Amino acid sequence: MIPRWFTVYIGTMITLLCAVGTPRSFYLVVFWVLFENVMSLHRAKATFIGLFETQRVNEWVVTEKHGDASKIKATTQRFRIGERIHMLELCVGIVLFGCACYDLAYGKYHYYIYLYLQAIAFIIMGCGYIGTEVSSS
Repeated sequence: MIPRWFTVYIGTMITLLCAVGTPRSFYLVVFWVLFENVMSLHRAKATFIGLFETQRVNEWVVTEKHGDASKIKATTQRFRIGERIHMLELCVGIVLFGCACYDLAYGKYHYYIYLYLQAIAFIIMGCGYIGTEVSSS
């Protein structure tokens, strides 16, 4: 069994060492950690899709080219609510919120603080509030 202090210290040290490279934006470390945890869900999903060679293997776009065409596309195309909502992130956010509530009621290590923040990050991503579309105003 791995000691609890080992898992906490190693994860914290890796996060802090990655954050040291950007001293001007050190205040964004908390948001960066929450966002990276959400992105790890997508990396795991992409890994399993690639390993099992499903039909969705070509859906992972690495880079998206933006230019004048994206400005025209953004003004003429309307989005549907189904394109904006991501059910996997919402479900994980709801589960994490439930775990945080359980820890608040019965836990003794105060993990609920981190779990609430992570649940909010997943729900924000699930509602589609983070993306590539930028308003022109």
